Amino acid sequence: MTEIVNVVASGSLGRELDVTSVAEDINAGEVDTQSYEYRTPTLYVKEHDGSPLATVYESGSYHISGAKSVDEAEATRDWLISALEDLGVEIGDISFSVANVVVVGDLEKKIDMNNLVIELGFEATEYEPEQFPGLVYRPEDSECVFLIFSSGRVVIPGAPDAETAFNGFDELKKKLTALAK
Repeated sequence: MTEIVNVVASGSLGRELDVTSVAEDINAGEVDTQSYEYRTPTLYVKEHDGSPLATVYESGSYHISGAKSVDEAEATRDWLISALEDLGVEIGDISFSVANVVVVGDLEKKIDMNNLVIELGFEATEYEPEQFPGLVYRPEDSECVFLIFSSGRVVIPGAPDAETAFNGFDELKKKLTALAK
C-alpha cells in the first residue's frame, strides 16, 4: 500500500504584502522577522491545528506544505486567499503549482540492504548505514528517487505528482520481485 504523506505547492498572490501587519490581523499565524535564509519577514499561518502550513513572503510568493493531497493544498490556497481578502488585502494574479509529492509505501518484507546494493547496482545506489539507515536508489529510467529501508518501508520524496510516485513504487516492486527469482 502506498500513501501520500506530503504535498508541497507554491505560487504567487500577484502582489507584495506587509506580512507583519497581516500577521497581526489574521490571528492565525506568526512572523519570523529574523529568518536566516531570507532575512525578510516571513508569515507562517495555518487555518487550524493539523492543517497544512502556508508560508507567505513579502514578495507575495507563498508555499504550502503538509497537505495530504493536491485537493488539500488547493483548499489551503483558497483559505489563505479568502483570509487575506477578508482583511481587505487586494489579491493580484494568483498562480499555483504543485512542486512535489512525497509518498510512502511498504514492500511488506524485510530487505537485506547489502545484497540490494549489489542487485540494483553501485552506480544507481548510495548506502552508507553509518550516515543514513536507508538505501538511496536513483534508477535511470524513473523520475523518482527511492529511500529504501531494511524494514521494507520506501519513501519517495519529491515526485512531480502522485501518479508518478505510485507508478514508480509499482515498478520498484516488480524489479525487486524479478531480482528475487
